[in-house]
This record gives sequence, structure tokens and C-alpha cells, in this order.
Amino acid sequence: MKRIEKLALIGFMFSMLSTTGWAQSADDKYGKEPDECKTQLSLYREVFKQKNYKDAYEPWKWVKENCPMASKNIFANGPDILEYKIKEAGDDTALREQYIKELFDLFDLRIKCYPQDEGYALGRIGIYLYKYYAKKEYQRIYDVLGQSIDLDGEKTSAQVLDVYFKASENKMKLDKLPTEIMIDAYDKITDVLNSQIDTCELKHEASMRAIYKLREDLDSGVVTPDEYAVIYEERAADSAKTAHAWKQYINVSNNLDLRFSKYAQCDVLMDIYGKKFESNKTDERLLKQIIKFFAKQGCTDNQLFSDAVEAFYQIKPNANLAFNMARINMKKKAYSAALNYLNEAISMYEKESDKITAYIIMIECQKQLNQYSAARETAYKILKLNPNDGRAYMLIGDLYAGSAGACSGLDIPGSVYWAAVDKYNKAKAIDPSLAEDAQKRISSISGRFPAVSTYFQLGLKKGDSYRVGCWINETTTIR
Repeated sequence: MKRIEKLALIGFMFSMLSTTGWAQSADDKYGKEPDECKTQLSLYREVFKQKNYKDAYEPWKWVKENCPMASKNIFANGPDILEYKIKEAGDDTALREQYIKELFDLFDLRIKCYPQDEGYALGRIGIYLYKYYAKKEYQRIYDVLGQSIDLDGEKTSAQVLDVYFKASENKMKLDKLPTEIMIDAYDKITDVLNSQIDTCELKHEASMRAIYKLREDLDSGVVTPDEYAVIYEERAADSAKTAHAWKQYINVSNNLDLRFSKYAQCDVLMDIYGKKFESNKTDERLLKQIIKFFAKQGCTDNQLFSDAVEAFYQIKPNANLAFNMARINMKKKAYSAALNYLNEAISMYEKESDKITAYIIMIECQKQLNQYSAARETAYKILKLNPNDGRAYMLIGDLYAGSAGACSGLDIPGSVYWAAVDKYNKAKAIDPSLAEDAQKRISSISGRFPAVSTYFQLGLKKGDSYRVGCWINETTTIR
């Protein structure tokens, strides 16, 4: 569909800008009055930097109308200036509407000057339409934001995705539509949202790996303390930036999940997808929807979920499907099969967090198969990916504490609990958020420490070192 037709579909009151002579040529970006354009541009920028939006308005408006290609800041700063004017208009409805219209015209002008920004501009139009005319223009908002997502795809901002879901709710309620519209909206949003979350997470993981590597370089003498300080500041700033972007999408995802949950209870999903699945078990889009929605809503014990996972895995195996196949086999207590699927998932996963999640499940399978040494090795793989993940030490501690029966032939029965406490303390040290859980575990097993008489007769006393044998083979402290 041509852009003009798209704007007509939106139905917004975009007026043709007055022919004041601004040039669209990159060679003539300052318009017919270049000296005046530069003067007005400088004037507005100076007061804008001081957040003096009142005095910035007139020179900004002159530049916008006469030489809008002079600087892209005209479009970046304009919304702040115009929102100030809208607020300043107060109860003067006519004046307020005038500035609101000018705000929307600004985005139309942005599309004319920078056609590549159309998706972004339409997204901002939809957001401001929702802000000022949420119910009155609900259909336009729904259309504009949907179009913005279609155009921008994975570049769509978190705010656009969030407001699109709200607009879908308005449309459903005002048009009295079935809840399937919310499922469709959620499906459209989460494809983009999940992609952005993955992208942001991968960038953050890369920034954290750079910090871990820098610490290693400091310890090994590759960089001096002074060099470390300078480089660390840069890498920490990059890490904070990537973490912020990731958090924005995570927050929107969490809020969407909460709002979506009331429209897609397990019984509702069964009603919608049960018959569809029976009539077409090879429709990839259908299978993907079933798996995504049932997983989000915690309906994974449902047989339809298992059937969809197995059907999709046969058609197009991937990391997430292999992981879900592992979970299904765990429920069947087919732990060896589950391990095979987990290894397959880990080999395909890109994100460290996904690999770590799979490793945690793998440890449980190995524990059920009495593969304690293998389980500990898996826990250390977690630490190799993230040295600050205290859960790995918690899991090793659980393995040690849980193997008291298997290690009953030790010289000091129960010494496995001392080794377990070492790991729980290590978990607390590297991850304070685990301190409470770790302490609870320590308190729980302290009553099972060996009696003093047990090690006293071996010539040992509290505080001495003792090597715990069995499969553990680690030196601990007698307590």
C-alpha cells in the first residue's frame, strides 16, 4: 500500500504544509534564507538546552516551517516543546487542539523529510493519539500502531508495543469483540518483544563478558591497575546502557503477561486451540501459538501442550522445542531421554541465560540418576558462563547434602554436610540475594553435623581441615 493511502487509512487530519519555500535537497537544507535559518536554529537550540520550551517555541517553529531539513533535532525536540505548549494552553480547548494538531503535523513532516522514519513516526502518532483521544480515536490508534509494528518489526519500541496492546483492549471492549483479538494482539507483540529481549540480553551478556575478561587481565598482569580503572569505567557504562534497554523490554513483557493472563486462562486456550489442533496438526504457526501461549499461562501440564511440542519438534526442531521435550520427559521420569534433549538444546542456544536454565534442569536429571559427579561438573559449567551466579554453588551444596546416604561409609559419616556448608557460604558471598535461602539450608543441616566424639577419636578437633572422600573429594573445615 502506498504511503499516501496508508495515511488516508489512518484518517488523521494531516494538512498540506504551506509552501514557505523550504528545500528538501540535501545541498540546500537551510532553505531560501540560509543565514536566518542558522540564526533561528541556534536560538532555539540554546534555550531548548536550558529546557526553556516557552522561548524555544517561536524560533523552533520558524525553522520547522522554513528549513526543516536543517537538523533532525527539529523532530527530536519538537514533541517536548509542543507538549509544553499543550499543557500551557490549559482550559483553552481551541488553543490546546491547535498545538495537538501541530504535534501530529510534525510527525507527518518527518515522514516527508525522512521517509525511512515512517514506522517510528506512525508509532509516535499512535502513542499521542492514545494519550489525548484514547477512546474517541480507538480504531485509528489500533490501525496506526499495528502499521507501525509492521513497518518497524524488530526495531519497534517497547512503548509502541505496550500501547498497541492497550489499544487492542479498547477496541475489544468498545466493539464488543471476543477475547481472541487479545490473543492475536499478544501474538503480534510478543514476536517482536521476544526478539528484542533476546537481542538486548545478548548485548548485555557480551558487555558483562568484556568486564569478566578485564578482571582476568588485571589478575594476570595484562593490564595495570590504572589501565583497568579507565577501561572498566567505559565497559561498566556500556553494561549499564545495555541493561537499561533490556530492562525496558522486560518490564513491558511482564506487564503484558499480567494483562494478557485474564484473557487466556487454560480453559479458554483449550476451547480456542483444541479443535484447531485436531484438524491440523502440521500447521507451524498454530503449533507455535499453542506452545507460546500455554507456556506463558503455565498450562504446560495440559496434554495439548505436550502434543503440540512433540508435533512441532518432528517438523522443525529447535532449542526451545528440545528444552520443552526435556521437560515433558522429566515429567515421565524418563531422565536419560531428558538429558539428551537438554544437551541438544544447549548446543543450539545462543543466550547464556537459556543455557544456564537448561543446565539447572540437567542437574536435577543427573541427580535423579545418581550421577552426582556429572551434576557437579554441570554446575561448574554455569559458573564458567557467569562467575557471579551463586545458584551453581547452591546446587552443589544441595548435591553434597543430598548424598549423605550414598557416602555413609566415610570415616566421619555426615562430614558431607560440612562440605555443603562451604558451598552455601560461597553462594552467599558472590550473590547476596541468595543469603537468606543459603542460611536456611545451613540452619537445616547444622543439626546433622557429626558428633564431636566421632572425629575426636580420630585425633581431630573443631577447626581442623578434613578431606571428605566418597565422590566429593574436597577438603573442608571441621565444625
